[in-house]
Amino acid sequence: MKRSPFETATARVEEWLDGSGSTWAKRDRRLRPEQGFAWDIDLQDDTLPVRTVRVALPPDFPTSTCELFVDRSYFLRVPHVEADGHVCLGLHSIPNDYDDPVSAVVRALATLKEQLLGPAVDQGWVEQQFQAERASYWAQHCIARRKAPDRRPVPARTYVDVRELDRWAMGTLAAYVPAGAKHRHYSLQVAADRSADPHETATRHRWADATMVRGNVLFVRMASDEPWTPPNWPTSFEALDALVGRLTDHECSVAGWLQPVGWKDDPQPHSRKRKKKQRRESQEAPPGQRPLLVVLDQDGVMYGYQLFGSATPLLSPPSIEPVDVTRVDPNWALARDHQLEVVEARRQKRVLFLGAGSLGSPLVSALVRAGIGHVDIVDAQLMGPENTSRHKLGIDEIGQGKAAGLARRLNREVPGVTVTGVLAEAAAWMAKHCKPGLYDLVVDCTAESSVRSFIAHTRQGLLGDCPVVHAWTEPLCSAGHVVLSQPEVPWPAEDPADELVNASDLSAGDTRIQLPACSAGFHPYGAADIELVAAFGAERVIAVLDDLKQTSTVWSWVRSSAFFQGLPVPVATRPIVPVSSSRSDCVMTSRDLAEILGRE
Repeated sequence: MKRSPFETATARVEEWLDGSGSTWAKRDRRLRPEQGFAWDIDLQDDTLPVRTVRVALPPDFPTSTCELFVDRSYFLRVPHVEADGHVCLGLHSIPNDYDDPVSAVVRALATLKEQLLGPAVDQGWVEQQFQAERASYWAQHCIARRKAPDRRPVPARTYVDVRELDRWAMGTLAAYVPAGAKHRHYSLQVAADRSADPHETATRHRWADATMVRGNVLFVRMASDEPWTPPNWPTSFEALDALVGRLTDHECSVAGWLQPVGWKDDPQPHSRKRKKKQRRESQEAPPGQRPLLVVLDQDGVMYGYQLFGSATPLLSPPSIEPVDVTRVDPNWALARDHQLEVVEARRQKRVLFLGAGSLGSPLVSALVRAGIGHVDIVDAQLMGPENTSRHKLGIDEIGQGKAAGLARRLNREVPGVTVTGVLAEAAAWMAKHCKPGLYDLVVDCTAESSVRSFIAHTRQGLLGDCPVVHAWTEPLCSAGHVVLSQPEVPWPAEDPADELVNASDLSAGDTRIQLPACSAGFHPYGAADIELVAAFGAERVIAVLDDLKQTSTVWSWVRSSAFFQGLPVPVATRPIVPVSSSRSDCVMTSRDLAEILGRE
C-alpha cells in the first residue's frame, strides 16, 4: 500500500528520533496514529530555563509544522508559552520540509533555543516580551482563570464603549442573564461611559436578548510606560485599589467609588414613569451580585476586573476576577485607533444619499463603515426577491423599503453612526425637507436623469453651496462614473451624461430583459460587477468628504474595448475606453468637469 506524503515524512522523523539507541528522545506511545506522534526531548543544557520540550507532529506534517510544548507551569513565567504549554514562536513549514522532514524538527528546536530559551535567562528580556504583547497574555490569563477551581463567575463577554477618557471616569453597565438560567450568572455585560446608555447600545446591536440588570463601571487611564506584566497584575482587591489610587494621584479609589454605588440598587432618584420603565426592562440584582467592573485603559488596550461582594462586607473586602475586555466603540471598531482626527472629522459629516439600489446600497454601506456620522437615505423602491443577488439587503427584507432596511441594518452593524431611511421619491422629499446648510454632501445614486435635472434647477435654493455627487453605471456595468459638482461648476440642467461623460452609446434598451408586466424588466449583471463600480465610487466619495474643497471632477471606471466588442449589439465607444484584447481589463480615469462641459 502506497504511503501518503504525511506518513512518509513522519516515518523519517520517527526513524531519526527512535533509532540509534537515542536516550535524549522518548516517544509518547499513548497516542493513536490519527492523533499524530510526539516525543519528549531532553535539551541537555542546564543553563536554559527549560530542560525538556515536547515535539508533536500533527497528522498532516509537514504541511503543518511540528508543534512544541513545555510544562504548563511555565505559563506566564516564560514568554510565548500558552496555558496548555504550547510554545508560540511563529514556526512555519517550507517547501524543502517534504524532502527533508527531519530538518523541520531540527529547525524548530534551534528556533526555540535561539529565540526563546536562550534570551529568557535575562529577566529584563522576559519582562520586555510580556510588556510588548501584554494584551495577548492578559487574554490568556483571563481564559485560564475561568478554568481555575476557585474562580468566581464572570460574563463570557464584556463589551466596552468609552468615547473619551481623561484620568478616570464613572460609567454604567448593563448585564444580561440568559432566560432560564439557574444560577443567574451574567452571560454578557456592556459597559459605557457617561456619553452612552449601555442598554441602548446592547439593544441597538441585538445583544440584549436576556434579562437585564444594571450595574456600574469605573474607568481608569494608565500611562503608556506603566508596566503591565504578570508580576504587576493586581491579584487582590487591596492591590487593585492601591493601583487605581496611584494612577489617579489619589483623586479616586475603588473603595471610595464603591461607597455610593456599593452592592445596592441605583441610589439615584427617578421619576415614577422612569421607575416603571426600568421595572419592565430589567430586574434587580441579587444581594451582593450587583455587576461592578473596573476597566484600566492603557493607550486603548483595556483590562477589566469584576468585583464580587463578600458575605461579611464590613469584615472582609470584595474579591476580584480578571476580565478580558472587548472594545466596541467606534474609534476601535471603525479605525483601530488609527488616524482618529480623520475619523472624528467624518463623524461630524452629514450626507444626503439618494437611491438605495444595486449601486447605492454597497456605496452607502461603505460610507457608513468609513465612519460618516449622519446619513439620510431616500429611496422610493421596496425590496423584492429579485434584488437579492446584487443588493446589500437579503430576501428576509422583501416587501420593506430599501432605504429603511439599509438604515436598520447599518445602525445595527456599525457603532457610533446615525442612519435614517425614508421611502419617498427623491425630488419630492428634497423639495420638502432640504435647506441650505443642512448637509455637507449630497450623493445621487438614482441614475435618473430627472433627478439630476431637478437638482440642477433647485440646487441653490435647497442646498446652497453644498457639493453634489452624481454616480451611475452604464448598461451591463460596462462603465461607472462619479461626478463631483461644486457650485462653481454645477451639473447642467440639460443633463449631458450620455453625450459628454459615458464611455459608449450603449443604450439601456439594447440590453434590458423585458418581463411581461408594465414597464417591467432588468439588466443582466451580477453582484461582482456592481461591487467593482461601488468600490470605485465609494473611494472617490470618501475622498470628497475628507476634502470638500476639491474641484469639480469626473471619475470613470471603464471596461476594455474587448468587452464592448464582445457584446451582442454594435457599440460605438469613446476615447476613454482602453484598447485591450482581454475582456477583464479596465481603466480608471479622471477628467475635469469644466473641461468636459466646455467651460474653460
